[in-house]
Amino acid sequence: MFNFFSEIKKELKLPEVSGEYNLVNLSGKALYVEGHKGLLLLGEEKIMFKVKGKIVIVMGKGLKIKEMTKEILSLVGEIEKIEVV
Repeated sequence: MFNFFSEIKKELKLPEVSGEYNLVNLSGKALYVEGHKGLLLLGEEKIMFKVKGKIVIVMGKGLKIKEMTKEILSLVGEIEKIEVV
């Protein structure tokens, strides 16, 4: 399966770091996540999920999961705030 950040790391000859995560906010309309560890809360205004040692809280309107695999999570909607705690 294609992994965006793995491809960039390969091109830049950066080492792979096992268990890390990446978040990409695409203009407040989508969030792409690599390395999630599972959902904690799913709602139209708030989605929470785990990443290595932290919890990510996404707040907004009309939030939906577009894709979810073992490692990748993509959300769409009007993203107003992202917190990593």
